[in-house]
Amino acid sequence: MNYEVLDINSVIKYAKDTPQISIILGNGEYTAKEIGDGNLNLVFIVDNPSNGASVVIKQALPYLRCVGESFPLGEQRMLFEIRSMLFYADKTPTLVPQIYHSDEAKYTLVMRNLSEHIIMRKGILECIRYPNFADDITDFIAKTAFATSVFDMDSKERTKLTEDFVANTQLRKLTEDFVFTFPYMENETNRHNPLIEAAAKTIKTDMNFKAKAMELKYIFMTKAEALLHGDLHTGSVMLNEKETFIIDSEFAFVGPIGFDLGAVVGNLLMASIAMGARGEMEYAKWLESMAYDVMDKFASKFKTLLLGGGGAMYESGYWADTDENGKKILAQKIIGDILSECVGFAGCKMARRQLGVAHILEIDSIEDESLRATVETKVLQIAIKMVTNYAQTDSAKKLEQLITDMK
Repeated sequence: MNYEVLDINSVIKYAKDTPQISIILGNGEYTAKEIGDGNLNLVFIVDNPSNGASVVIKQALPYLRCVGESFPLGEQRMLFEIRSMLFYADKTPTLVPQIYHSDEAKYTLVMRNLSEHIIMRKGILECIRYPNFADDITDFIAKTAFATSVFDMDSKERTKLTEDFVANTQLRKLTEDFVFTFPYMENETNRHNPLIEAAAKTIKTDMNFKAKAMELKYIFMTKAEALLHGDLHTGSVMLNEKETFIIDSEFAFVGPIGFDLGAVVGNLLMASIAMGARGEMEYAKWLESMAYDVMDKFASKFKTLLLGGGGAMYESGYWADTDENGKKILAQKIIGDILSECVGFAGCKMARRQLGVAHILEIDSIEDESLRATVETKVLQIAIKMVTNYAQTDSAKKLEQLITDMK
C-alpha cells in the first residue's frame, strides 16, 4: 500500500483493511477523530462503539506540521520511532504503551489508546500532582541509557545500535537548528511575544551565552553515549496518578545522556514559573522541587547501574574484585558530566521555547500578554544563567542554589 496522508475517513478504511488493527477493534462500524496537537504528526483515535475497543494511529507527515508544507520533513522518521519504542518496550515495558502494529509503507504506528491518561502539560495546567513521575521518568532514562551504553553493551552491539539510528539525520538537524541555533539569531521561523523584543535582541548579541550554546551544540552533535528519546518533555508523557507512559520518540538517536534529562528538568522549571505567575504558588514549588528530584534520582539510579556494569568498558580482571574505588571514581565523574550537561541543555530548551518556533502550552495559554511577557522574561533570565554556568553546575543542589540566588 502506497503512502498517503490519512484523514478522518481514510483512517477508518485503513483500520478495517489492516488485520492487525481490525482484530483489536473487532467487528462493527468504526469512528475516528484527529487529536494531534504536536509539532510533527497526525494522531487519530479509532473506536468501535459497539464493543468499546479503541486504538491510537499515529502517522508521520512529510513536513513540519507547526510550520506547514513549506518546511519538508521526511516521513521516514517514523521508522526510528518504531525501532526505539520496540526497544523501550523490551527494557521498560511498563513505561511505554502497548504497540499493536507498525506499518513502514504508511509510516504509521498503532498503539494502545491511553484513554485514562492525559498529556502531562494538560495535567500541569489542572494542578494535578503526580507522585510517581520522578521515579518513573528516571527509571526510563537511567535504564534505557545504561542498556545502550558501553557499560552494558559490548563494542559489536554498540556499533549495531549506532548504525540503526545514525540515519535519523533530519530530526537531529531540527534539534541542532531549533534548540541551539535559530532562536539566538535572526531567522524566519522565530516568533515571540512583542513585549519581550528587547530581551530577544539582547540574547542575540550575548556572545558569552552564544559561545556556551555552541559548546552544548558540539556536545549534542559529537557525544554518542546512549540511545536517547530525543524529545523527552512534558508533552511526550501521558500519565495519571498511578501510571506514566513515554510516547513520541521519533527523535531517537545515540547522543549525550544529559540531553533527555535536561529536557525534563527544563520543562518542569518552565512549568513552575508559569504556574507561579498564575497564582498557584504551592504547586509551582512542587514542580520546581520535582526538577531537582529528577536530577537526584537519576544520579542515584545511574550510579548503581554503573557500579554493577560490564560491557565494553569493564574488561574482566581490570578491577580487583575487592576494590570498588576505581569504579566509584569513574561513575562520579561520568554522572557529574551528565548532570552539568543536563543543566546546559535544559537552559537551551528553556530559552528556545520563548524565542523559537515551538512554545509550551503552560506559558502560551496565559492570555494576559503582559503577564506572559513577565514569565517569558524570567524564564530567559534563568535559562541564560543555566547555559553560561552549566559546566560548574554538576548537581541538583548547585542548580537549586543558582536559581535561588536569582529570586
